[in-house]
Amino acid sequence: MYRRWTSGLWLDRALCVLLALLSLAGLAFGLIAAHPAIAGGSCFGLACAAWAAQVLFDGEALRRSRAVREARERGWC
Repeated sequence: MYRRWTSGLWLDRALCVLLALLSLAGLAFGLIAAHPAIAGGSCFGLACAAWAAQVLFDGEALRRSRAVREARERGWC
């Protein structure tokens, strides 16, 4: 059965992708312009985007959380 994702999930995913793209651009700029602080901050941003993407783009985790939410709504938990 196909279910639409909530708008909040799409927003979270879009912000995660935006963080990754901006961090990648900052990393490129930091390396080209020889600014280690910018490059280091961008590496941190990429690590945070990857960490968030593990949750946001994992279909199995989303399926389990949806099942728990539906069980709560039915009053089983």
